[in-house]
Amino acid sequence: MATTTSIIVLLKFFASRQKNAVVDYSDFCDYLKRYSEHHLEEQPTLACYLEDPVPALQSELDKLIDSKLVLLINTTPEKQGIVVIPYYIERFAERYKDIAVNPSLPFPSEADLPKGTPKEIVQRYNSADLISKLLAKQELNDKILYGLSLPHDAPSILLPSNVSAVTLIEDALGKIQNMLRKDDHHDYFLKKLTVSNPGREMVTKNFFNAFVDRADHSIETLSQTTENFYLWNQLCFFIKQDYEKIKDFTQEDLSCLQAIYITEVAANYFKNQAQENAKKEGAIKTLESLLLKPPYYFTFEDITKFTDAKGVPLLGQYSDEELKEYLHKKTQEAAVQELPDLLVFKTYDETRYFIFKSKVLHLILRLCTDARVSVQESIKNHWMDVLKSFDILPEMRDQNAFEDRLEKEIRIQSPILSALLHSSFLPLLSYDAAGGDDTSKISLFVNGQLLPYSDILLMSRQELLTDAKILLPFWYSMPVISWIMRMILRPPKAKRIKKPKTKAELYREEEAAKRKEDEETAVLTNNPNISKKVALREAARVAEQTFVPASSTMNRELDSYEQLWNKLIGKEARKNLTEDVNSLIRDYIRKTLRTIKMDGFTTERIRSLAESLVNSPGLSKIKDKDALMMYVQLYMVKLVKNIPM
Repeated sequence: MATTTSIIVLLKFFASRQKNAVVDYSDFCDYLKRYSEHHLEEQPTLACYLEDPVPALQSELDKLIDSKLVLLINTTPEKQGIVVIPYYIERFAERYKDIAVNPSLPFPSEADLPKGTPKEIVQRYNSADLISKLLAKQELNDKILYGLSLPHDAPSILLPSNVSAVTLIEDALGKIQNMLRKDDHHDYFLKKLTVSNPGREMVTKNFFNAFVDRADHSIETLSQTTENFYLWNQLCFFIKQDYEKIKDFTQEDLSCLQAIYITEVAANYFKNQAQENAKKEGAIKTLESLLLKPPYYFTFEDITKFTDAKGVPLLGQYSDEELKEYLHKKTQEAAVQELPDLLVFKTYDETRYFIFKSKVLHLILRLCTDARVSVQESIKNHWMDVLKSFDILPEMRDQNAFEDRLEKEIRIQSPILSALLHSSFLPLLSYDAAGGDDTSKISLFVNGQLLPYSDILLMSRQELLTDAKILLPFWYSMPVISWIMRMILRPPKAKRIKKPKTKAELYREEEAAKRKEDEETAVLTNNPNISKKVALREAARVAEQTFVPASSTMNRELDSYEQLWNKLIGKEARKNLTEDVNSLIRDYIRKTLRTIKMDGFTTERIRSLAESLVNSPGLSKIKDKDALMMYVQLYMVKLVKNIPM
């Protein structure tokens, strides 16, 4: 043995040398003193045991007693003994190795402990609870001697903490195999199993023979046959039923009954695990399908709030750690020379969004279409106000300044589009073979450089300036008159027009004013109908914050999704189809509001109502269900938010 100062190591060595777990206190003190004298040069810390080892030894023993590694007992009225629990653990661990070779050997039990051994050395647990706990997570060590309590007063089984629960189950399977290989047992239980499964005789026979004839008794027999859990439960039940009827048990009968109890617990554990895994896989598939639906980009907080078709939160069907692991895997793993399936980008306020790479270009195209109108209106109105003040901006004359203005406007009007255009993965997406159908058709880069914003938004500086001038009074185009008016009307530099607020900012201010007005109305009236309407309108405003990005407006989002699901070419036909869908939504929401509670208009309820309507026969011919789903939800929110008081 190598030189050590660990008392528990010395106790185990001393106990193994005398082949007894109970070490005489005084004998061990003498041994410790001699050991310290012999190894003092190698381990100077042993000096405390040279003269009187008792105080220092007792201090160490108190720590070991607290850790339940040793016990102090009185062997005689005059003598004390130290019970070294790891000695028993190592001894019974050898028994399990022998059982693996010879399944006819019995499981270790408390009857195998020497007479007079304190009962405190065994930590007793219910077998089902302990096995489930150890299968989930087990740390192998020589610190604990478990006692597994079995049903129907069957003898408990001792399980050392350095023997895995897998080994215990495999030994139990080996005992059952050994019993079923006997001719009388083999035919008897096979017949009972096949008779109980009419129409599945071949499947039952194959299951039975595959287990009995298996060369080993690996736990894979239980854990990798999810379709046979029912047959396992039946087999365990039939064997247990017969053995529990026995009055005078032999040692072999008891071992077999113990093995059945252990196997039954393990089968139920793996069955529950399989069900949980299936549920988890279903939730992950639902998560993927939701990530592929509009608006296509989601924060981590958004993802944690996803629900399934029944409105049950997905977070709970998988854990928070499993969700993070899934997102990490999807954002990191990829084939050679390809981007990961899930990409991450940040907006200028450091908000992280997740988006599937197959939806990046789809989203950019949609956002460009949306942003073009708002950016054009914002710049045109600003330029018109500047021209009215007889001023001029560099961006009106210089193309580079105009491009800078477009970039700033996109950052304000559509932060998501701006973040995507500046993302690190966008250039690579053009060369990614798995980037989606549009990758080979649309390119936002020329010679490795992003296209000018004017090309991306299909916007001309000259045309925009001409449009702004057309909106001015006619005399602004008459040189002499305009010069005179400029001298008279041009305000001082400090008072010149500043950049107006964006539509989104004005929209938010208007909504805040409406909310304040509703609150005042609710306070001034005691009418329950008015109070309900105020509550529903407020609920709709809360829901709007979920469905409408902060940089956008309700009407802008509705127009965007309408363009996606309404594919009709004719202007009149498009208008009629949109009106038909809107009428259908209005009728549906009108009926719903009659019975809905004041606090019932939640985002989950809106999604449920929209899903029911989208799947109805009246909307079955519209192909883009995802865009239609978003449109219906937004329109419902708009209707409820504008309920007349």
